[in-house]
Amino acid sequence: MYQIFSHSKTVAIQIIIGAGIFYFLLHPFTMVLYWFEFSDIPFSLSKFQEIFIERLNESFSFNMRVMSSLLTLFGAVLGLVSGLFWIKIKSKNIQIDKQQKLLQRDISEIIADGENERVEFKSSIRYDYYRKTTNRDLEKVIAKTITGFMNAKGGKLIIGVDDDGNVIGLDKDFKTLKHKNKDGYEREIFRIISTQLGREACFSNHISFYKLNGEDVCVIDIEPSEKPIYVSDTENTTFFVRTGNATYPLTVKEVVNYLENRKL
Repeated sequence: MYQIFSHSKTVAIQIIIGAGIFYFLLHPFTMVLYWFEFSDIPFSLSKFQEIFIERLNESFSFNMRVMSSLLTLFGAVLGLVSGLFWIKIKSKNIQIDKQQKLLQRDISEIIADGENERVEFKSSIRYDYYRKTTNRDLEKVIAKTITGFMNAKGGKLIIGVDDDGNVIGLDKDFKTLKHKNKDGYEREIFRIISTQLGREACFSNHISFYKLNGEDVCVIDIEPSEKPIYVSDTENTTFFVRTGNATYPLTVKEVVNYLENRKL
């Protein structure tokens, strides 16, 4: 009931504002422009002020009731449209906020359940909490984990959470990037995927950010791949697979057997 009243009040205010603008401002202003359009008198600021006052008084006269009514009605209609649009935007934002809170609750519950076949925690993608500095080798760990999920049943890689499930955030990781924000972080993850797994693998990974306990957390939703995905670097090309709550490399023979069994 309160929401309906609030929406009705908003629409009413928008209608009044729209009608008022068209009646008190646009109407006399239009009459002044119309007068200069069909007058031989050259335009000047002083003349405009004089004519504006004159037309302003005339615009509210009984003789101009038809034009006044039409402009007022038009302004009210625009106000109505504006009010309804504002309500729609506000309702959409409320819905988005509700969904965001539900997702945050879901992520919190997932973290509370710990790591498993479908969930992996990583503290960072570049910042080494043990060495207290940037460590690019951690990017390989991220690539291996994503590959393992893609070669298995898919899953979630949650970054900004330590092995014990404590939310530690992404601030230290952000500071290692050129663009120290979520956009820069997302680009960096896709760069890792593209260079080590291949560009096509990017389409199977979806990145989201959540605020938990005042800290940013990155969640990569990883889809399973229909074809085998390998981690490639300057030295090796390796097949990884997620088994239980860990990711393992397979030998060539193991890869062949695994892929054959997966088809069954």
